Amino acid sequence: MSFILSKIFWAFFSPGNMLVLVLLLAGFLTTAQNRGWQRLGQKLTFNLALLLFFVAIFPVGDWFLIPLENRFSNSLPQHVDGIILLGGDENTLLSAARGEPIMHNSANRYLRFVELAHLYPNAQLIFTGGSGHLFSNLPIKEADIAVQMLTKIGLDIHSLVIENESHNTFENATKLASLLHPTPQQNWILVTSAWHMPRAVGCFRKAGWVVYPQSTGYLTSGQIYSTPQFDLLGHLVELNIAVHEYVGLIAYKLMGKTDQLWPS
Repeated sequence: MSFILSKIFWAFFSPGNMLVLVLLLAGFLTTAQNRGWQRLGQKLTFNLALLLFFVAIFPVGDWFLIPLENRFSNSLPQHVDGIILLGGDENTLLSAARGEPIMHNSANRYLRFVELAHLYPNAQLIFTGGSGHLFSNLPIKEADIAVQMLTKIGLDIHSLVIENESHNTFENATKLASLLHPTPQQNWILVTSAWHMPRAVGCFRKAGWVVYPQSTGYLTSGQIYSTPQFDLLGHLVELNIAVHEYVGLIAYKLMGKTDQLWPS
């Protein structure tokens, strides 16, 4: 149920969608017969235009993403029991349509996973990811795309452990824990995008995993800057990603899916 509610919530309250909905409301208000409603619509429209201009000029998304991406440094233990590749970046819609594995933005998750697999040849290799779509009757899941991609880049997947029923990060951690039964004595490397790592670490620790983050797929340089650059689409995409993660961190803590609001 929480998965369904989260999808419905985000459809309306993601920054880009919410801006469109508020702008639509402002447009209706400006056409009202009541003069007071008209003035409210005009003020709302003007303020939204200023907000969009500010987001277009300044790297607001970067400012919010940097704390997420800088939260963990990549450290490796001497002994590794397994390497976990977190799904979510696989484009199931296009992959099904085109008949080949297609990623959204972070195919370097896979490159890091393969690199670590060669570095720790005795470690158990794991992929977790089912489908993040609310309504989907596609014949393939994220795990199917992962198998295709890993095969294409030359990884021997005969011993790959696959979990393909999870819908979100919390289920990634819990369903995989039910499958592999991690113990406090075991060390697991967790591979995912840097901006997603805080929430992922929080979920996996809550589920009983001892994880060592291996962040990849960075979207920022890690340094805060304010150089103007007119790029509304790029800045809005980054802002959407950042807000989604912060909302996820708060929601997961309130629902008891993580023990820390800001995992470290």
